Amino acid sequence: MSDEVNPQSDEGCEEVDSSRPQGREAVREALIEAATELFANHGASAVSVRDIAKKARVNHGLVHRHFGSKSALQKEVVERLVAAVSANVVPAEGDDISSLIRRTFEGTATATHDTYFRILARALLDGEDVDSIQTRFPVAQMLVTAAEKSGVDRPRLYVARRIATGLGWLLFEPYIRAATGLNEES
Repeated sequence: MSDEVNPQSDEGCEEVDSSRPQGREAVREALIEAATELFANHGASAVSVRDIAKKARVNHGLVHRHFGSKSALQKEVVERLVAAVSANVVPAEGDDISSLIRRTFEGTATATHDTYFRILARALLDGEDVDSIQTRFPVAQMLVTAAEKSGVDRPRLYVARRIATGLGWLLFEPYIRAATGLNEES
């Protein structure tokens, strides 16, 4: 039985670190999880490929091997979050537009919604082009369809205003509460 050599070890020979992800899918998942956390906490522009690889416990070259670029990895992260958020907002029997909007933003109590909105906000505040990180907008489309079915005037504008209000509250809630004297019960 031969030991593998770890090029980063001063000791020459040692066993492979079993805590590192092994295999294509495990490495991809580790990179996506690491990138998701780092992008949500710091914004993609402040995170390097090396940062992502270090958090994922893999070689930084594997980011390029599995995704091609940090931008492609960011797009994959956002698309996964969009799919998860969409699954939480799917209209149920008897849902009206108000209940769907409430579920879209009250869902931020879940880690998925919160992470998605934080990554989106950081990307936009860093000046990233929305089309470069997200190509599908299923939640907004569900809301527009529900607004059309409910007969509201100018459904796209109605939804745009509700999204703006929801995102504004999520981003500025502490300020809004302090400035208006609202407490938690309000």
